[in-house]
Amino acid sequence: SVMLISLLALGLQAPVAGYDARRGIKIVRELASRSVGGPLPSSGTADLKKSILALLEPFGDPALRVPDTDFRLIDEQCRLLEARNPARGADALEALQGCWKVRYSNAPPPSNGALGPVRGAAFQRVDVPSRTYTNELSLLGAALFVQLTATFEPRGPLALRVAFQTITFSILGLRLPPVAFPPGTERTWLLTYTDEDTRLVRAGVDGGRSTARDLGLLSREEGEAADSYLFVLTRATPSESSRAPAGLPSPLAPLARAAERRRLKAQLLEACGGQSLGAEAGAEDLRRVRDLSVRLAALTPTADPASSPLLCGTWDIVWTTESELLALTKRGLLGLPCTAAYQAIARTREGGAGPWAYSLDNAIEFDGGFLRVGSTCEPAASGGRVNFVFQSCAARWRALELPLPPVGSGWFDVLYVDEELRVCRDSRGDLQVCARRK
Repeated sequence: SVMLISLLALGLQAPVAGYDARRGIKIVRELASRSVGGPLPSSGTADLKKSILALLEPFGDPALRVPDTDFRLIDEQCRLLEARNPARGADALEALQGCWKVRYSNAPPPSNGALGPVRGAAFQRVDVPSRTYTNELSLLGAALFVQLTATFEPRGPLALRVAFQTITFSILGLRLPPVAFPPGTERTWLLTYTDEDTRLVRAGVDGGRSTARDLGLLSREEGEAADSYLFVLTRATPSESSRAPAGLPSPLAPLARAAERRRLKAQLLEACGGQSLGAEAGAEDLRRVRDLSVRLAALTPTADPASSPLLCGTWDIVWTTESELLALTKRGLLGLPCTAAYQAIARTREGGAGPWAYSLDNAIEFDGGFLRVGSTCEPAASGGRVNFVFQSCAARWRALELPLPPVGSGWFDVLYVDEELRVCRDSRGDLQVCARRK
């Protein structure tokens, strides 16, 4: 089955039909309009969500092989819930953030949480700022692990256009090389219902490429409509969302993960190189760095990275999307070219006891000047969130040095940190890749 899906991922060089972005928007409007002009259903939102899960329960988790008669009941309840969709526009997009558990889909395997007749545990991790997501399917007690990476872009207020990127298999903890999908392997997602704990998605090929159809495993028409398939997802619990990819209790698994981390780190640093810290990055550079960052973050070796001692040190910024830093990198400071940018994070204890006090210093060095901002910071005890408050600011241009008013506060999430590399995303969604100064 691994070989079969690898073939599906590679696909055939068949022509791709043109994609009409308006089709998905029309279908969303049609779904929403079914309740317009009439009273809302008497069942409350919470009751509808419970009803959908109760109808799915007899068929396992995720639900498989649901008979047509039962599917019609499930679909009816889903349409009633879709009429109550609280998310619109940007809110619908932001609500996708996080880890979701697939409870049911009538899409073909492995999208339905199975591989052939074998039921697995299926999760979807959505990262809205980077416009990426990862589908993870664990089977046979994690002896087989399948990971699909994809990007997405909004297409109207309640639709996304999804592009599959890679599919990777891990067998007994050994990760095989990723297989790239052919260009044009795309889908449309219709965000028909999204709240804090439940998602309903209608999806279809909608003019994109389907390797299963290219290989003759599905008819040319199956799955073409943008609302061909229904997905029911619920927010993953903390224990589920922290589950490590390919988390197999195999003696080979730690070695395989370490080797994969080294490989991804090397690829990430190579992708960041030659771009003036990101100031000269093109669209493909941005996509590649973001994709590698997401894949590396899934393999982070550091629990609770915000409070880890590994956070401390001097970190040279090798790549970022932060617009202010990129402007100074590209243009310099009043004619002084930029030579380096770094962060220094330190912690101290009074008398060697009591709580840690953290400081965060940001600096941009120029040939004959600098811009430095000092902050206090407070890492969360668990997770990756670090809050900071600016305390001081100074700039020097040749012999002239001026204090500036420190204004602002914020936070960043540590996505990955080890002895050599740190990847973070801040409150504005900017990504930053840093290398520890030796």
